[in-house]
Amino acid sequence: MSNFIFVSPDFPQININLCEHLAASGVRVLGIGDAEYDGLDHRLKSSLAEYYRVTSLEDYGEVYRAVAYFAHTYGKPSRLESNNSYWLSQDAQLRRDFNIPGIIWGSSDADSLDIVREAGIPTGEASGPVLSWDGFVGAEREVLFEGITAWPAVSSTEYAYRTLSLVPEVMSQIGRDVATALRAKLTFLHVQIAFPPDAEPRIIRVSRSAPPAFTLDMHNYAQELDSYQVYAAAIASLDPLLNPVVPQPNGNRGIAVYASRQDDVTYRLHANALHSRWQTNIRLVERNPEQYRRGMGDTFYIAVVDTEEAADNFIADVTKRAD
Repeated sequence: MSNFIFVSPDFPQININLCEHLAASGVRVLGIGDAEYDGLDHRLKSSLAEYYRVTSLEDYGEVYRAVAYFAHTYGKPSRLESNNSYWLSQDAQLRRDFNIPGIIWGSSDADSLDIVREAGIPTGEASGPVLSWDGFVGAEREVLFEGITAWPAVSSTEYAYRTLSLVPEVMSQIGRDVATALRAKLTFLHVQIAFPPDAEPRIIRVSRSAPPAFTLDMHNYAQELDSYQVYAAAIASLDPLLNPVVPQPNGNRGIAVYASRQDDVTYRLHANALHSRWQTNIRLVERNPEQYRRGMGDTFYIAVVDTEEAADNFIADVTKRAD
């Protein structure tokens, strides 16, 4: 059986979905984290074959001993990931120390940006709109999933952004060029690209992880595709004894919109009225984790619409404050 070690399986929150899909596809998922086991999401508990709690994920010695324990107990790990840009360098060192497949050097965001720059792809800070190419690259270095996200902020207190219904050719090519430069394999990529006026696009950030917060869910809703299962199937397919379900794109692409509210603000449209007006479009209403609230609002709404005008209207209805 494949042994997948997931570092920090409880954060970011999408890791819970990834663990759940991996386990459902037949992969043995082993978690290492510093959160109390009793406080883990029940879906995560059900997905983990075992959870090893460390005092701090910052303590490499502790995390090393956790990986050693799993290797001794269950056999050689087949993969190790955190899907968190903060831990990417530590992930690489653990793979190097335990001879686990995957990238073993140059995995941090800064390293990835340097590699892309050295490949001749324009990088650097720039003004203008910022879009991201979000994708997953499979075992044969093929792009199995891609989506585009636009990142404008409404204000300093309410936050909104959206996916695009179409993948512009220039964005698709940049994403693939970055994947080639990084020799990416079995990894998510999040590539932020600035479009300065009267200048060529410039890459301002590259991460070997899924897009932040609930962006992956937005792509799923907009495309009617389960990218978590795309990921799980690619990992599970490495084991010849497993036969995971492989999702197939259906070609549908709407616009997924994220918009948030603050607890201490009165809005023009009451929550009940907002739900009534957009009930056929809203896919998710949820409280943000504490780590996200300062920048991304206390409560957020994700809706899927067909046009940019509808996206603008939804954002206005969520964020417009009472006079």
